[in-house]
Amino acid sequence: MRPITGEKFESILKFLEEKKIDVLMIADYENSRNVNMQYLSGHPTDATVLINSSGETILMPWDISLAEKYSEVDEIINAANFSYNPFLALKDLYENRWKKSSYTVGIHSITPYGFTVKLKALIPSISYFGNSIEVDNFLQELRATKSDFEIKKLIQAAEIGNNTITDIKDFCLNTPDDTEKDLSFIIRKQMAKYGADDVSFEPLVANSARAHEIHQYPYASDQKFCLPGLALIDFGAKYQGYCSDITVSISFGDLSDDQIKMREVTLKAYEAAIEMIDIGVPLWKVHDTAEQVLKDGGFQMPYSLGHGLGLSVHDSPIISRKPTDEYTKKFWKEETFQDGMVFTIEPGTIKPGLGGQRIENDVAIQNGKVEIITKSELLSF
Repeated sequence: MRPITGEKFESILKFLEEKKIDVLMIADYENSRNVNMQYLSGHPTDATVLINSSGETILMPWDISLAEKYSEVDEIINAANFSYNPFLALKDLYENRWKKSSYTVGIHSITPYGFTVKLKALIPSISYFGNSIEVDNFLQELRATKSDFEIKKLIQAAEIGNNTITDIKDFCLNTPDDTEKDLSFIIRKQMAKYGADDVSFEPLVANSARAHEIHQYPYASDQKFCLPGLALIDFGAKYQGYCSDITVSISFGDLSDDQIKMREVTLKAYEAAIEMIDIGVPLWKVHDTAEQVLKDGGFQMPYSLGHGLGLSVHDSPIISRKPTDEYTKKFWKEETFQDGMVFTIEPGTIKPGLGGQRIENDVAIQNGKVEIITKSELLSF
């Protein structure tokens, strides 16, 4: 079953008509992953999907049996019938099946340049729609709100993460001498046990010596995890393509006054943000509210408050501040919370010498109701 609804598919056809695009072509391969291919076709990986202006959907997959199992399209074309060359299959489609004298093809901006050059050389009758960013933005807007089908999968991914929080607590209580890598392994193992197909990203495991980094490198080290001070774990499960994202912040032993204040202010910023969420509220206002709480407490938040969740762990929308530079403001459009959105709220702060704290939960708006679907909290041992 493909994630896109019939209503949203109709909006694609309207977009193609308005922009005078004959074919929307989205490719997903190892050198350029694009979840829009799965969104439009249901097929999970390694394929090109084409939607023409009349609404015909055609899939050219690398794995035919996988496509027959998962995709929901009008036709699956087997490149084996074209000397295993998908470019020849595309050439046949454009020149022998559709038989127009010229085509305008809409592509995503991350489509590999070599792919577009090779296709144009093989099929001189095609030209590319001049603003691929417009295609990107349109698809992001479509995916910013989720169907009931998608929300059920996101809730399952969230529940897998919730179950894993219990294992994190057990690790901290029972294996105080084990390493960050040990905890990373346990997170992976337990999420798989609870039904995850994969991690939604590499778990970030940081003891008190590394928690002041925004994104830890390496993701997990050979250092002992349960060191005195402030630590955190950022992780998520992938369930049938859909991602969760949770950060659990942990304190070990006695804290300084500044560390205690960091935890208190982080929680206050989180609670203020959650309280504001409602349909029609501008995203930037919620970001600014949380950021101001942190600033008033003497701390900075060096990233955006949150992001959408879906087939990508960083999906639309982005919950961030208003742009201030003139260039970005030209392209910025105010977005508001809408029914069907699923997203993270993750205020936090970092400071060398103190550590880092972030509380991150996943939030869904469904049938007008705001629901926190993960269960992260500030833990102390």
